[in-house]
Amino acid sequence: MINVKTEQHPKKMSAADLVDHLSNQNLITDPNGINSFIQAQQQTPDIPIYLKILSGIGAFIASICFVGFLILIEVISFNNAVGALTTSVIFIVAAIGLYTVTSDDNSTGKNFFLQVSFALMGTGKLLFVFATLEDFGENLLAIALSSLLITALTYPFYRLHVERFMSCTGVLIVILLNILWEDELGLPTDIAFNLFILVQLVAAGCLLLHPKIPAFFQPVAQALVTGLAISVLFLSSHTEFDYLDNPLFISSFTSNILFAAALIFLIIWAAGGKEHIKREPIIVAMIGTILLALLSAPGILLSLGLMIFGYARHDKLFTLLGFLLLPVFLWLYYYNLDITLLQKSIILVASGGVMIAGKFYLKLRGWDRTAPQISNEDGTLNNKATDQGDISCA
Repeated sequence: MINVKTEQHPKKMSAADLVDHLSNQNLITDPNGINSFIQAQQQTPDIPIYLKILSGIGAFIASICFVGFLILIEVISFNNAVGALTTSVIFIVAAIGLYTVTSDDNSTGKNFFLQVSFALMGTGKLLFVFATLEDFGENLLAIALSSLLITALTYPFYRLHVERFMSCTGVLIVILLNILWEDELGLPTDIAFNLFILVQLVAAGCLLLHPKIPAFFQPVAQALVTGLAISVLFLSSHTEFDYLDNPLFISSFTSNILFAAALIFLIIWAAGGKEHIKREPIIVAMIGTILLALLSAPGILLSLGLMIFGYARHDKLFTLLGFLLLPVFLWLYYYNLDITLLQKSIILVASGGVMIAGKFYLKLRGWDRTAPQISNEDGTLNNKATDQGDISCA
């Protein structure tokens, strides 16, 4: 790996300047292709995440109220599936048209029209799901299939990020509910649940870690991570679900193995690849992951993975999500331990002692720095990485 010496520049370097500099140094062979890829990934400045959440909640409430209003004035009737389906198509087309017209508008009314189009799209999708239930069957599987179909059809045309994210997340939630409380999949619940976790892990890994995945799939990747968090919350909050007097038990052992394997792969990726697998920090991190898989819960491994990925990619959203989920899963883990309060207190004190000892060990080894000191074969410390500004994530 090439170490780039960091220098202070009075002027910030743009992406084009960086590509030209690397091309002049003969460090890259296809500058035009790299420039085209950067331009394809470039996005316009986005609104803050909290405004996205509020707009999504507002649009969802507006869609529910809109559907209720149309039912009250008898514009639509669920007894007439064809009429409801036709109305849903009209709303969806209107939403796409309104978004297309106003997406490039820089006036103050842009956000209002985007919110209206968002509400129209939500209303159209709700009507589509209700209208097609009779064809797919009135159960959770039918809702999952109908939601998946309409999301796949509208995803390429309606480019509002928060709507894509909410639609994909909704599909994953319905699939999860179908796995937990429906008997039409033909698989035992625990096997279906762990297969669902595995599919989400693999899909999220491909979309987030592959360098050539376009930004077009970013809402899907974020929805997959959210789906994993919701799935693990179901698993961590209770080990038994009672629904219509149907007891359900899912063991977390298989999920622990899946998340531990994913976390080890993520650590190797963040360290720079398999050529760094023999470095001492990576070996210690993998051993710690295996111990966590044996002693802790899937949610803790998921939270650590999100923080590692967010730090490696400088993505504050994933880092924040990991920080928020970690105390939740820690609380659920200790709360669900089938031991006395005194034993739980001893475990908490011992866990705190281990964390403090780990902090001192990291400081002693120099791994708490951005560019850690690496031991040479003779046991001396190699300061070359620190002097030259090692840009590796490990």
